[in-house]
Amino acid sequence: MFLLITLSSAGGLSGGGVTIPIMLIFFNMQMKEAVPISAFIAVCSTILRFVMNFKQRHPTKPDRLVINYDIVILALPAVFCGSKLGVKLGHNIS
Repeated sequence: MFLLITLSSAGGLSGGGVTIPIMLIFFNMQMKEAVPISAFIAVCSTILRFVMNFKQRHPTKPDRLVINYDIVILALPAVFCGSKLGVKLGHNIS
């Protein structure tokens, strides 16, 4: 799983979504166990990737950073609102 998460992270994904089927099939987990573990893996992978790329410069434009923080500032509130709404709806369903 470590290799799979590493390859996913190198490809620009967090690796959380690809671990769910592996945990279900090979570790005989239930969906209620696999999804939170997968979300935790995705958060850890994303934080690690952010720390590694925090001050890294763009390869073709040295005056810019790799991470476009303008997009982050615009998108992050929508991500938080969507997460909160998803938790509320998921809590009401179960």
